[in-house]
Amino acid sequence: MKLKLLNQKTKILFQILMLLPTLVLIAQTQRTITGTVLSADDNMPLPGASVIVKGTTNGASTDFDGNFTISVASSATVLTVSYLGYKTKDVPITSDNLTILLSVDASTLDEVVVVGYGTQRKSDLVNAVATTDLSKAVLSPTSDVTEMLRGRIAGLQVEVGGGTLRPGGFSEIIFRGRSSIEGNTSAIYVVDGIIREGGIEDINADDIKSIEVLKDASAQAIYGSRGANGVILITTKRGSTGKVNVSYHGFVTTKSIERNFDVYSGQEFAQLRREAIRANNATDEYPDEEDAFSPLELESIANNEFVDWEEELQRSGLVNSQSVSISSGTDLTKVYGSINYFKEDGIIPTSSYTRKNLRLNVDQKISDKFSVNFDLNILNDDIERAANVNVITFSPLGRAYNPDGSLTQFPSGEELSATNPLWNLREQDNDEKGNDFVINVTPTWQITKNLQYQLKTNLTRKSSERGQYQSSLSSPGDTDRGIARIDNQLRESYLIENILTYDKEFNDNHKFNFTFVQSIQEDKFSRTFTEGRGFPNESLGYNGITNAIGNVTVERDQSSIRNASFMGRARYNLLDRYLFSATYRADGGSVNAEGNKWAHNPAASFAWKMHNESFLENVDAIQELKFRASYGALVNGISRPYTSLFTAEGQNYVFDGESASGYSPSVVLPNTNLKFERITTLNLGLDFSLFQRFLTGSVEYYDSRTTDLLLRRPVPSITGYQYTYFNAGELQNSGVEVSLTANLINTNDFKWAVSTNWSNNKNKLIELYNDGNGDPILEDDAYNYFVGQPNGVIRQYQFDGIWQEGDDFANAPQANPESTITQANLRAGDIRIKDTNADGKITQDDRVFTDPNPDWFGSFSTTMSYKGFDLLIDFYVVEGATKVNPFLSDFNNGGTLSGKLNGVKVPYYTPENPSTTFPRPSFDTAPQYLNALAVRDASYVRLRTLSLGYTLPESLYTKLSIDQIKFYVTATNVFTDTDYIGYSPEVNIRNTFSNADTGYPDAKSFTFGVKVNL
Repeated sequence: MKLKLLNQKTKILFQILMLLPTLVLIAQTQRTITGTVLSADDNMPLPGASVIVKGTTNGASTDFDGNFTISVASSATVLTVSYLGYKTKDVPITSDNLTILLSVDASTLDEVVVVGYGTQRKSDLVNAVATTDLSKAVLSPTSDVTEMLRGRIAGLQVEVGGGTLRPGGFSEIIFRGRSSIEGNTSAIYVVDGIIREGGIEDINADDIKSIEVLKDASAQAIYGSRGANGVILITTKRGSTGKVNVSYHGFVTTKSIERNFDVYSGQEFAQLRREAIRANNATDEYPDEEDAFSPLELESIANNEFVDWEEELQRSGLVNSQSVSISSGTDLTKVYGSINYFKEDGIIPTSSYTRKNLRLNVDQKISDKFSVNFDLNILNDDIERAANVNVITFSPLGRAYNPDGSLTQFPSGEELSATNPLWNLREQDNDEKGNDFVINVTPTWQITKNLQYQLKTNLTRKSSERGQYQSSLSSPGDTDRGIARIDNQLRESYLIENILTYDKEFNDNHKFNFTFVQSIQEDKFSRTFTEGRGFPNESLGYNGITNAIGNVTVERDQSSIRNASFMGRARYNLLDRYLFSATYRADGGSVNAEGNKWAHNPAASFAWKMHNESFLENVDAIQELKFRASYGALVNGISRPYTSLFTAEGQNYVFDGESASGYSPSVVLPNTNLKFERITTLNLGLDFSLFQRFLTGSVEYYDSRTTDLLLRRPVPSITGYQYTYFNAGELQNSGVEVSLTANLINTNDFKWAVSTNWSNNKNKLIELYNDGNGDPILEDDAYNYFVGQPNGVIRQYQFDGIWQEGDDFANAPQANPESTITQANLRAGDIRIKDTNADGKITQDDRVFTDPNPDWFGSFSTTMSYKGFDLLIDFYVVEGATKVNPFLSDFNNGGTLSGKLNGVKVPYYTPENPSTTFPRPSFDTAPQYLNALAVRDASYVRLRTLSLGYTLPESLYTKLSIDQIKFYVTATNVFTDTDYIGYSPEVNIRNTFSNADTGYPDAKSFTFGVKVNL
């Protein structure tokens, strides 16, 4: 045993002796380098700066005083030093103690920002211009670029509505509240300098280089009446000089329903029907089962066999996106091209979207003074819309399939009862095909060093054909032996702009920029709608519409909107401290009446770079502090053309026993004095960067007033018209916006930053119009206009609980004969309405106003990176929003508790279980005042994005001539915390008995993606 121990010790000693020369050699080839990293501007230390040996992973970070210590091999010759907001520097190792000065990175301080008709250094911005972090935005697996902007910009709201969330749907952007009631409210998109008519559904997110947002009137004034509701500037990628760069981005996404409610199970729904019928029995007894249910339904109840329609009618959605781009160029020619294939199969069967994109951007230099840009974007898409589907409301009693496995038409077993929704899916088609063609040609002439002329030309052509067929076996088409519809639409836009720019820097103290624009644009729209009913042969679907033997209807619509504009903008930079800008644009619009065709859009702004003043030069905590103020008055037009002209519509009639054709006036009484409304905005802003750019951000305050509002009001029917448009009144929008970014940790291996933006908007109608006696009108109930209330306000009776046994029904305000609706037979289980004015009766004066707009909304996100890993966590919050929930009040959505349709499960009132929140079911009539119960808080907190990425180490693919390979997984809409009952607090699902595309359930998704750069 001792001998064995001795042998082990001998071996260890021998190994140590063998290693000793190696350890000595290593010690001799290592050296320790110390140093200090300082700012070159003020010699202040830079804590947390990264110091690494170039070409290795050996590194260190500076301490609070900017000092560092690092051990390096004797062969090491260069250190790479980096710090956020400063230029990265390669430092030769000339001694064992180094003093390293880093210069401020001009690309960080003076990032070039697109502002419309040119660019500006970010530090020289005078207006409220926000930029978007595209690295976060493109993580959303959607074809809708607008949806990607949600939560990225303070003051920007993404409005989702009917059809928005379906495959191929697109949303609407609202800036700083709705500044109009009957006029335009949506922001405009300017893609590569061209104002787009409609949305940007043809833009591939991988083609976008940058997105800027013009938020105040001074910035928007360059686009005049078109930009009064906000401007989104999108710049696409272009070619660059050098080697050929190839990029690939592909991802696959799975989608599934997220909901926060249950529907009634089979037994629960059966009991709901019993309770609803019982409530209408004078004896308060349950009905006979045979009277309440069909034989097949009774069989389902007895055998506990029910249909889960949500399971039958929904599936996992799947998205597949593949993009490839190529970029290269020489000093004379630069080219960027890309192709994209996007396919989404929706969570409801028969819903899908396929998009194919082709983009080509060419920059050609002809001579030292002449160049031309050529942009081409082609889109082909194919949309399949889901037929009318009862996901929630269809009764679980009965059978979805026959014993042989085929679909049953009537699940309850009774003919002419509700049709199987799976049957309707099979018997209906709703397809749309579209082709978009966008071409821009922009020649540029550099007349002198400081003077440039540019001609922008654009042609946009969007065509679509939508075909619908509802067979004679479907619910809508059974009485007509089939219904076919074909809807052809064509949108065309032409734009020509002459742009003259003079840019002169006399010295460091005086810089001038002048821009002059002359612009004309025409937007044309045409539509042909054909409907045919009755088909002896249905095999052709809507393609056989010419064979219709029943009624055939053809509608033709055409419209044209023409705009002409002249714009001038002057910018002046004095001493790099005082910045001035003035803009004037004259807009002529064909939508206005004669004499009111032209309107004027003046705006001015001022900015003060306080950090460049002498009294702040030695304040080390401030790197940037800039105050901005702007004021502008922009006009806004009505979106509907010809409202100032007398128009007629074709009408067929029978005269003397024969069909004849004629014309009758349209429903809109023309107003020959109609003109633009005017939106006047004051904006105050503060931009800052503090503590060596540890904290950056901005704060904005705005007050916007819309005068000469575009409004509607009814006219006497004796005139033959229904309503007219006119100018009157005033609307106010005001609010505060905050954007902050904190770079908490910035070391070589680990980086951590947090960002947030917060916005609130108060919308209020200040004034309407006067009556014939000159007295002010304070409300117009017909069109929901109320002075002192916001646009779109909810006016409804106030829910005050449920009447209970023992309450004083006889003296209740609802039982008062003087009430608008007298409930003489008021009883326990009915809805109680609050007598808000305490006059002992319930009248329309007891209705209360509820602001549907949120008190505030915003986002919070954090990004972390460790070596090759990166993590994004992004929350979105809406607080204080209110909606009317149709699941709780609408018959078609199962909200009336009648027991005829299934619906969202709620604790309704029964004599045995008296509820204080929901009324007693009723088979015959909906509970009185049910709409009051449906006004619900729609606030929510959503974990919108959770994304983890990994970039492979460079050493793995450098030999393959690959620049980068990155894998990522992203979860979207991970969870939503809300009290609002529904698939989403943002949008209500479709009206289940409507043929229109009125909604689509929201979903959570999981994505796996790959990015490769060659």
